[in-house]
Amino acid sequence: MSSDALELSVTEARNGFSDAVNRAAFGGEVTFVTRGRGHQRAAAIVPAALVERYEAMLDAEDGRVALARLNDLEAGRSTAVPAADVLRDLEG
Repeated sequence: MSSDALELSVTEARNGFSDAVNRAAFGGEVTFVTRGRGHQRAAAIVPAALVERYEAMLDAEDGRVALARLNDLEAGRSTAVPAADVLRDLEG
């Protein structure tokens, strides 16, 4: 993946969308889409493989946290709360 990220305004990104997608897909480039007077980054066109790796990382972390919580339950360090009780508390 390229270390130099390109920044395009929404209009520029719309007009060059196909090129930005091709640069991501075939060149591994990231294109940030900006908007507003301050050119704030609003979105990005990235290689799909980058997002897939990110999702896998999140899934692994979710699994790690779930296993830790199950271990806490089994060891008596925490207690389970029925979903109906949580829902009732959220609805207030």
